[in-house]
Amino acid sequence: MSENLDQIINFEPANLSPIYTDRFDDLTDELVEYPKPLNREVTIKEEINRIQDDLDDENPDPDAIRYLAVLEVLLDLIEIDWGIQKNDQTRVVRPDMEKYRSDSKLYKDRERKILKKERQVQFQKDSIKRFIRQMEEPSPGIGDLIADNKSLYNDLSTLSDKSREEIAEGLDDVIQPYVQTVVSGESCDQTGLDLMDIWRYFRYTWLTPYNTVPGRNINFLIRDAARKNDPVIGIASLGSAMMNMSVRDNHIGWRFQEVKQRLERQVDEVEIEEQLPKDERTPEKKTRTRTQKIPRETPEEYEKRKRDFCTRVRDAVIREFDRSLSEIRVDDFIQEYDALSAKSFEDPDKQTFEILAEIEAEARETINNPSIDEPNPEKMDSWAQRSEAPLFRKKRAETLQKLLRDRQYVQEHTDQDPVEFVETAIEDSEGTRALKTGLKEVKKRRAGAGMMNIMVCGAIPPYRPILGGKLVSMALTGPEVINAYREKYDGAVSQIASSMKGEAVTKQSELVFLDTTSLFEVGSAQYERVRVPTPADVKMEYENLGKTSGYGSIQFGPKTRQRLAEVTVIEEGKSRVNGRFGEGIAPRMRKIRNGLENLGLDGELLNHQSRRIVYGVDLASDTEDYLFGLTDSPDYYWDFDNVAAEQESIYSHWKSRWVSKRIQRDEVLEKIRDFDQSEFMLQNEVTYKQKQLSDFIVES
Repeated sequence: MSENLDQIINFEPANLSPIYTDRFDDLTDELVEYPKPLNREVTIKEEINRIQDDLDDENPDPDAIRYLAVLEVLLDLIEIDWGIQKNDQTRVVRPDMEKYRSDSKLYKDRERKILKKERQVQFQKDSIKRFIRQMEEPSPGIGDLIADNKSLYNDLSTLSDKSREEIAEGLDDVIQPYVQTVVSGESCDQTGLDLMDIWRYFRYTWLTPYNTVPGRNINFLIRDAARKNDPVIGIASLGSAMMNMSVRDNHIGWRFQEVKQRLERQVDEVEIEEQLPKDERTPEKKTRTRTQKIPRETPEEYEKRKRDFCTRVRDAVIREFDRSLSEIRVDDFIQEYDALSAKSFEDPDKQTFEILAEIEAEARETINNPSIDEPNPEKMDSWAQRSEAPLFRKKRAETLQKLLRDRQYVQEHTDQDPVEFVETAIEDSEGTRALKTGLKEVKKRRAGAGMMNIMVCGAIPPYRPILGGKLVSMALTGPEVINAYREKYDGAVSQIASSMKGEAVTKQSELVFLDTTSLFEVGSAQYERVRVPTPADVKMEYENLGKTSGYGSIQFGPKTRQRLAEVTVIEEGKSRVNGRFGEGIAPRMRKIRNGLENLGLDGELLNHQSRRIVYGVDLASDTEDYLFGLTDSPDYYWDFDNVAAEQESIYSHWKSRWVSKRIQRDEVLEKIRDFDQSEFMLQNEVTYKQKQLSDFIVES
């Protein structure tokens, strides 16, 4: 059977010294000769240990660091079932993902294996071990906030033989959910435990590792007021949305390719069976199937939709160029260069662009110069000082060039009809560039403050069998969560925008859209078929927007990332990516890519092919207008007249739609009855499950 060449990637590291090149050659010979995965893992780990034992921690050998980085990359791949080949070159081979996708259990087991590696690493930290031990101490402890499964089972069992309407009514006394915003330093009224500690403990029980992320973040506990100590039903966390997520951005209309797509008439492709021409018919075959495109909209509907969309794009882009330029500091540039004036930024000439390019180049040179200790903007006292740091001088000069250049095109075509404006821009290289720049600025303004990513969402046992995860996802769309977001971030100063302007800049904080990704490619039960009734007679729904591309860094563990960063420092003199706020998106991904490049390894190693489903939910009727910056007052689906009652309506719907049906099934109740709290607690996992079989073999 021929091999799929797309699955084979060269693995020939560059810049290894002759001695380590020979060692790598010998190692890969052994890996090919003994192909069992366990043998391969042990072989690589033994080689890593030999090199590390000889490494001088005070003055490590750069050649050894490069080789260790190569070994860690290779180990990570081998541990998730990549193969290795060797003829004239060493090559690694991706596993056959179709084999996994055809067996959902096999697929999920593999994905869990990838995620568990980094999760287990965090439990090796002494600080986390101490935290878990403290939280699991006898009452008051975290165990007091896990519902008594026997009591819950008994209460639900008494309702299980009734009608769904009677069950839903009876559930009001059995389960009484409420949302509690987590504030560090605030204590739980029932146990006295810090709310953030409670949330953090339960977060460690997740399959994915717990990492803090920069930007906005707000955490929630969903608790049950009907039971002793108000046990935790589930936890959630909202964080700053990713700046680039293509399927989400297409859904909103922020991407240029989507603009082109929306100008086309929407059609459905249907298969039609028709009779074959008389001369082609046979006794065995008299018909054929062909695909036909059927318009999904009338000509009038198409023209209206196209005009409305073009009007939105045109108005948003024109407005955003002026707003964005007004929020970039230029007075210091004017003071430094006699040729610059306020008029230079209203009607720029060739010299203006040359000066800005010079400022950008000088700042970039400072940033990349290993002999210069670049100041960290986050440690500066004033916004004006931050704006003058090399990082933000570069960003200001770079952004000004783009905005001033592309605004010229927009100004020259402002009086065009909206449809003509967009269609002309699409066919013109300068217009295309201007549209892309304008849409990017629109997204920058709203993505950071008008939408959030659901980073954590799920149930705590024994509520999982009754779809507590759906309850959590539904609760996040409610008015109490929207208000909690407003209260936390109303008037909040934007770090990057303020550093660009040289003075405090606040962004409006209205939460109109949530996005999230599934843990597995096969879907997520807690988002599928979730519809939340609202007073506006609209059911908010988590919509499947598409799948991610399958690129990322989940296959590379902490040790690998550390070694790759060390290689980049060796090769380039200083870290190209410090992970500071304002340096750009996806710093982890860029650090790994830089490290791979510096080893001469293929960036395609970042293609893990583990795609995720992207879900999104609109929280307002005019979400797109708000996200395009065309309104500052979203029309929410909630009235906010009686927030508590509106939030309670979500819980009532969850009970009647989901729980009332689930508890009629014996196997669901049995899962609640058989839940063992001791197996759920983390202490056993921290103590006994930190190592893989290959680790024990290497140690022995």
